[in-house]
Amino acid sequence: MSGNVDIVFHIMLNRLEIIRYHVIECYFSILDTLVRRAVLIPLGMVFLVMIPSMMNREEFPTFRIVIDPGHGGVGKQPMSVHGDRYDTLTGRYLDVFKEGAERRGLKESVIVYSIARKTEKILRSLAPGADHDRFYQLLEKYADGVPVKINVITKLSRGKSITWEEADGMEDPNAPFRLFDYPDAQGIIRHGRISRINAFKPQLVVSLHLALSGPRDYEGMNPVITPPYDLLRAGLDYLQGRGEDRGFFWNSPYSDWFIEDTSRSAFSWFLNDTSLYFTGYPLRRNRKVDLSGFKGYRFNMLDWAYASSEGWENAARHHIPSSRYAQTPRAVVPEGKFWKRERSPHESFRRGGGEEGFGGDNAYASYEIIRYICLSLRLHGDDSRSQKPGKSYISVWIMPLHVNAVSAFIELGYLNRRRDRLLLTRKQDEIAEGIAVGIFSLLTGLEPRDKNYTHAPRGKGIDFTKYKMPEGKTYFEAVVND
Repeated sequence: MSGNVDIVFHIMLNRLEIIRYHVIECYFSILDTLVRRAVLIPLGMVFLVMIPSMMNREEFPTFRIVIDPGHGGVGKQPMSVHGDRYDTLTGRYLDVFKEGAERRGLKESVIVYSIARKTEKILRSLAPGADHDRFYQLLEKYADGVPVKINVITKLSRGKSITWEEADGMEDPNAPFRLFDYPDAQGIIRHGRISRINAFKPQLVVSLHLALSGPRDYEGMNPVITPPYDLLRAGLDYLQGRGEDRGFFWNSPYSDWFIEDTSRSAFSWFLNDTSLYFTGYPLRRNRKVDLSGFKGYRFNMLDWAYASSEGWENAARHHIPSSRYAQTPRAVVPEGKFWKRERSPHESFRRGGGEEGFGGDNAYASYEIIRYICLSLRLHGDDSRSQKPGKSYISVWIMPLHVNAVSAFIELGYLNRRRDRLLLTRKQDEIAEGIAVGIFSLLTGLEPRDKNYTHAPRGKGIDFTKYKMPEGKTYFEAVVND
């Protein structure tokens, strides 16, 4: 009998969290299964009568967080079987699966997964029903004052990285790791990583990456951000012949555009990515559309509220001019659910202006977590000048663009730099602690103890109330259709 009472106890507590805070969809299925067992219904009524004080306990706001360690799969060939970015229009993968950086046995996918797991373990102390005091004791090193009480439900976007040896015995080793939706062996479209993240409806996604090497002026740890719609729209206007002044780009905070190779200028790469963003087609150096380089309509590669209606392929296949599926920037017209989303104030909050003066809440979240990582390393006796918030990489990156959550996307370091290798392999606990404290500060705000530290966090929480929508939902919940 005591076992059944324990079960009912947890059911009722979970039910409160679901009703009050819309925690996670899997709770609903578990709850429905248990309620259908008639024996639990009277026990639940007894529980409510006997322990009313437990049901009236103080309840805290609940936040949903995703830690997204990059990559995880293998770059096997052929791309037609093992790739990513599956396009239902052409019925094929349009890109190889990106395995991540590697140097002398050190793998990006393994390192960032280890740090993500350690971060998730720390945040587990803030889960509903957990011993929150463990986390609050940790905060005493970082901040003054009494921390705000919250619940945090943390989820990893993927499991443990797969090895090539393991992959050889699997039909589709990249299935758990793909970013975009993909067909299984029976041709049924399955959720990729981004669709799974969106289905969780998180307020914050923290993506962890590192690179083999980086430009000399990209020192420290670097945010990866996508600019606001207005800048990209100005780029489209330029390509459509509405003016020749490039000042809208060079005078913006986003002129340090990501340069894939030095044969083209930052502005040329910006125009290339603008074309990709609006049409799915890249531009050659002469600004001619590369019709052989189609990258797909990414907003239709996901199961979310902004995908086109079923059967969209019939219209897209003809690439009709003056439509969202035109092949050239001159002929494209950005209309439909996704482009309405892009013009929304919520996307402006995520990607424009903000605490850093650019990049919106995405840039602020990235920089604030980096500042907390630096502070954690300093508090643990490692205060190197090379560890600092660095320049942002700017382009039309997939993860910061295709989630509604505030997106902190961070390059933690570079494998060709000895100092970074030492930190990424020997200081993972310290890095994870900084990430966890940074996440908490973004959710609630903290009063930093050491305000004189060069890279001191600002300690200001994100104002999530501005993401409320008129129909009663938040922008984070509106990412998928109920």
